Amino acid sequence: MPLTRTITELTACGLAVALSPLDIALVLLLLLGSAPLLRSGLFSLAWFLTNSVAIGLLVTVGRSLTLSMEKGGVHQVGIDLFAAGALLALGIRELDPKPEGYEDLSEGWIHKLEKVGQLPLLLLMLMAPLTELLSPDNLFLLAKGAAIVQSGPASHNTEIGLIIYFSLVSSVMLLLPILLVLVGRKQVEPLLQQGKQLIEQRSSLILGSLSLALAGYLGWQGWVGLGEFQVISQVVS
Repeated sequence: MPLTRTITELTACGLAVALSPLDIALVLLLLLGSAPLLRSGLFSLAWFLTNSVAIGLLVTVGRSLTLSMEKGGVHQVGIDLFAAGALLALGIRELDPKPEGYEDLSEGWIHKLEKVGQLPLLLLMLMAPLTELLSPDNLFLLAKGAAIVQSGPASHNTEIGLIIYFSLVSSVMLLLPILLVLVGRKQVEPLLQQGKQLIEQRSSLILGSLSLALAGYLGWQGWVGLGEFQVISQVVS
């Protein structure tokens, strides 16, 4: 895959990982608490490192297992279609209207998140890999990102650069509010409060809509790859 196309697809995949309501809400809470820049910065650093290590391991494992990750390869098509199906189910579940009298067990999750934000720094940093790797959509996106890196230019230095780039893009939604606070905390604080309230009130809508959008994107990628896979199969036969 050409480098420009690799970067484009990696950017889209990284931005999808960046739109994690839970982790964005936690960073906003950290910025509204004590030692805001230190705690939010360390959490974001842990998130960045988690992405880098996860992508690096997935690329290494994929290469050691000789998985075919080029466009139209059977493993790439399989990842895309399987991830699309899983994200479609997740999106439908999140957007499904709840029956009258339904008790939402996730209510008050923002208050639980506030307790997480009060953890010691080391434990707080450990929450980054937990919140990321326990999310099904993030796991599929990390696998997709690793597949994109592996299908790019076959150079070790280029792969390292692509992994760092993916990790930066996937951290942008955590870094953006930190940068805004650096510019002017007093002016930004009301916006942080509004952002926290929006995520708290509309988390299911945000997650459901994002999951459906990702399912559509990955489904389209799988469909296009399936067409190329069929062409490759015909050529080989």
